[in-house]
Amino acid sequence: MQLDPLLIVPTISFATAVILLLVFSFLDVRERKVSNGLLFAGGLVGCVVSILTGHLFSHTFLYLSALSFVLALSYVLFRLGALGGADVKALVVVALTSPGVVYAHWENQIYEGVMIGAIEILVIVFVGYLYWQILRRSGRTTSEERVVPLIPLLLVGYVVVQMMPFISQILFIS
Repeated sequence: MQLDPLLIVPTISFATAVILLLVFSFLDVRERKVSNGLLFAGGLVGCVVSILTGHLFSHTFLYLSALSFVLALSYVLFRLGALGGADVKALVVVALTSPGVVYAHWENQIYEGVMIGAIEILVIVFVGYLYWQILRRSGRTTSEERVVPLIPLLLVGYVVVQMMPFISQILFIS
Protein backbone atom coordinates (compact mmCIF):
# COMPACT_ATOMS: atom_id res chain seq x y z
CA MET A 1 0.00 0.00 0.00
CA GLN A 2 1.45 3.34 -1.09
CA LEU A 3 0.20 6.82 -0.10
CA ASP A 4 -0.93 9.10 -2.93
CA PRO A 5 1.10 12.35 -3.00
CA LEU A 6 -1.71 14.30 -4.71
CA LEU A 7 -4.47 14.37 -2.15
CA ILE A 8 -6.94 16.57 -4.04
CA VAL A 9 -8.95 13.86 -5.83
CA PRO A 10 -9.06 11.49 -2.84
CA THR A 11 -10.10 14.32 -0.54
CA ILE A 12 -12.96 15.31 -2.86
CA SER A 13 -14.20 11.70 -2.93
CA PHE A 14 -13.76 11.32 0.83
CA ALA A 15 -15.48 14.61 1.66
CA THR A 16 -18.40 13.85 -0.67
CA ALA A 17 -18.93 10.41 0.85
CA VAL A 18 -18.71 11.75 4.42
CA ILE A 19 -21.15 14.60 3.74
CA LEU A 20 -23.64 12.23 2.10
CA LEU A 21 -23.32 9.72 4.94
CA LEU A 22 -23.75 12.49 7.54
CA VAL A 23 -27.02 13.57 5.91
CA PHE A 24 -28.23 9.97 5.58
CA SER A 25 -27.17 9.22 9.18
CA PHE A 26 -29.01 12.22 10.57
CA LEU A 27 -32.23 11.10 8.88
CA ASP A 28 -31.70 7.46 9.82
CA VAL A 29 -31.34 8.34 13.52
CA ARG A 30 -34.03 11.02 13.60
CA GLU A 31 -36.74 9.47 11.43
CA ARG A 32 -35.56 5.84 11.02
CA LYS A 33 -36.07 6.40 7.29
CA VAL A 34 -34.07 7.83 4.41
CA SER A 35 -36.09 8.60 1.29
CA ASN A 36 -35.34 6.88 -1.99
CA GLY A 37 -35.18 10.28 -3.68
CA LEU A 38 -32.42 11.48 -1.37
CA LEU A 39 -30.49 8.23 -1.75
CA PHE A 40 -30.83 8.44 -5.54
CA ALA A 41 -29.63 12.06 -5.47
CA GLY A 42 -26.66 10.96 -3.34
CA GLY A 43 -25.82 8.23 -5.85
CA LEU A 44 -26.05 10.74 -8.67
CA VAL A 45 -23.74 13.16 -6.83
CA GLY A 46 -21.31 10.28 -6.21
CA CYS A 47 -21.31 9.34 -9.90
CA VAL A 48 -20.73 12.94 -10.98
CA VAL A 49 -17.84 13.35 -8.52
CA SER A 50 -16.29 10.05 -9.66
CA ILE A 51 -16.53 11.09 -13.31
CA LEU A 52 -15.37 14.69 -12.86
CA THR A 53 -12.34 13.69 -10.79
CA GLY A 54 -11.42 11.02 -13.36
CA HIS A 55 -11.24 8.39 -10.63
CA LEU A 56 -13.94 6.26 -12.26
CA PHE A 57 -11.95 5.94 -15.48
CA SER A 58 -8.56 5.36 -13.85
CA HIS A 59 -9.92 2.75 -11.40
CA THR A 60 -12.69 1.06 -13.37
CA PHE A 61 -12.08 -2.42 -11.92
CA LEU A 62 -12.19 -0.99 -8.39
CA TYR A 63 -15.63 0.48 -9.03
CA LEU A 64 -16.91 -2.67 -10.74
CA SER A 65 -15.65 -5.01 -8.02
CA ALA A 66 -16.87 -2.80 -5.17
CA LEU A 67 -20.32 -2.34 -6.71
CA SER A 68 -20.69 -6.01 -7.63
CA PHE A 69 -19.64 -7.24 -4.22
CA VAL A 70 -21.65 -4.68 -2.25
CA LEU A 71 -24.78 -5.30 -4.33
CA ALA A 72 -24.53 -9.07 -4.03
CA LEU A 73 -23.75 -9.30 -0.30
CA SER A 74 -26.04 -6.49 0.80
CA TYR A 75 -28.92 -8.00 -1.20
CA VAL A 76 -28.44 -11.32 0.59
CA LEU A 77 -28.28 -9.54 3.97
CA PHE A 78 -31.38 -7.53 3.05
CA ARG A 79 -33.28 -10.71 2.23
CA LEU A 80 -32.16 -12.20 5.56
CA GLY A 81 -33.40 -9.09 7.39
CA ALA A 82 -29.97 -7.98 8.59
CA LEU A 83 -30.04 -4.76 6.52
CA GLY A 84 -32.82 -2.39 5.58
CA GLY A 85 -33.42 -0.97 2.13
CA ALA A 86 -31.87 2.39 2.96
CA ASP A 87 -28.79 0.66 4.38
CA VAL A 88 -28.29 -1.25 1.13
CA LYS A 89 -28.76 1.90 -0.95
CA ALA A 90 -26.34 3.86 1.26
CA LEU A 91 -23.73 1.11 0.76
CA VAL A 92 -24.22 1.42 -3.01
CA VAL A 93 -23.84 5.21 -2.79
CA VAL A 94 -20.52 4.75 -0.98
CA ALA A 95 -19.37 2.22 -3.60
CA LEU A 96 -20.28 4.73 -6.34
CA THR A 97 -18.70 7.71 -4.61
CA SER A 98 -15.63 6.35 -2.91
CA PRO A 99 -14.85 2.65 -3.31
CA GLY A 100 -11.70 1.26 -1.81
CA VAL A 101 -9.22 3.23 0.25
CA VAL A 102 -9.06 6.75 -1.18
CA TYR A 103 -5.73 7.76 0.39
CA ALA A 104 -3.80 4.68 -0.78
CA HIS A 105 -3.67 2.44 -3.82
CA TRP A 106 -3.58 -1.32 -3.70
CA GLU A 107 -1.99 -3.23 -6.53
CA ASN A 108 -5.10 -5.35 -7.06
CA GLN A 109 -8.18 -3.14 -7.56
CA ILE A 110 -10.58 -6.09 -7.51
CA TYR A 111 -9.25 -7.29 -4.15
CA GLU A 112 -9.39 -3.75 -2.77
CA GLY A 113 -13.00 -3.23 -3.85
CA VAL A 114 -14.12 -6.52 -2.32
CA MET A 115 -12.14 -6.19 0.92
CA ILE A 116 -13.15 -2.60 1.68
CA GLY A 117 -16.80 -3.33 0.91
CA ALA A 118 -16.62 -6.41 3.15
CA ILE A 119 -15.09 -4.44 6.03
CA GLU A 120 -17.76 -1.72 5.79
CA ILE A 121 -20.57 -4.30 5.70
CA LEU A 122 -18.99 -6.26 8.55
CA VAL A 123 -18.81 -3.13 10.72
CA ILE A 124 -22.46 -2.20 10.25
CA VAL A 125 -23.78 -5.73 10.71
CA PHE A 126 -21.57 -6.66 13.69
CA VAL A 127 -21.79 -3.37 15.58
CA GLY A 128 -25.50 -3.10 14.75
CA TYR A 129 -26.06 -6.57 16.18
CA LEU A 130 -24.13 -5.68 19.35
CA TYR A 131 -26.15 -2.48 19.74
CA TRP A 132 -29.41 -4.41 19.29
CA GLN A 133 -28.32 -6.97 21.89
CA ILE A 134 -27.59 -4.20 24.38
CA LEU A 135 -31.02 -2.68 23.74
CA ARG A 136 -32.72 -6.07 24.06
CA ARG A 137 -31.00 -6.87 27.35
CA SER A 138 -31.82 -3.45 28.77
CA GLY A 139 -35.51 -4.11 28.14
CA ARG A 140 -35.92 -1.04 25.93
CA THR A 141 -37.02 -2.71 22.74
CA THR A 142 -40.20 -0.96 21.69
CA SER A 143 -41.21 -1.44 18.08
CA GLU A 144 -39.47 1.82 17.16
CA GLU A 145 -36.20 0.77 18.82
CA ARG A 146 -36.11 -2.62 17.13
CA VAL A 147 -34.96 -0.87 13.98
CA VAL A 148 -31.31 -0.10 14.61
CA PRO A 149 -30.06 2.88 12.56
CA LEU A 150 -27.16 1.31 10.66
CA ILE A 151 -26.14 4.17 8.37
CA PRO A 152 -24.29 6.00 11.21
CA LEU A 153 -22.33 2.77 11.71
CA LEU A 154 -21.54 2.77 7.98
CA LEU A 155 -20.21 6.32 8.40
CA VAL A 156 -17.95 5.18 11.26
CA GLY A 157 -16.78 2.11 9.32
CA TYR A 158 -16.10 4.20 6.22
CA VAL A 159 -14.04 6.80 8.10
CA VAL A 160 -12.03 4.13 9.94
CA VAL A 161 -11.27 2.30 6.68
CA GLN A 162 -10.19 5.54 5.00
CA MET A 163 -7.88 6.42 7.88
CA MET A 164 -6.13 3.00 7.87
CA PRO A 165 -3.16 4.19 5.73
CA PHE A 166 -2.48 7.05 8.14
CA ILE A 167 -2.93 4.89 11.22
CA SER A 168 -0.60 2.22 9.83
CA GLN A 169 2.06 4.83 9.02
CA ILE A 170 1.87 6.22 12.55
CA LEU A 171 2.10 2.75 14.10
CA PHE A 172 5.01 1.62 11.92
CA ILE A 173 6.98 4.85 12.20
CA SER A 174 6.89 4.87 16.00
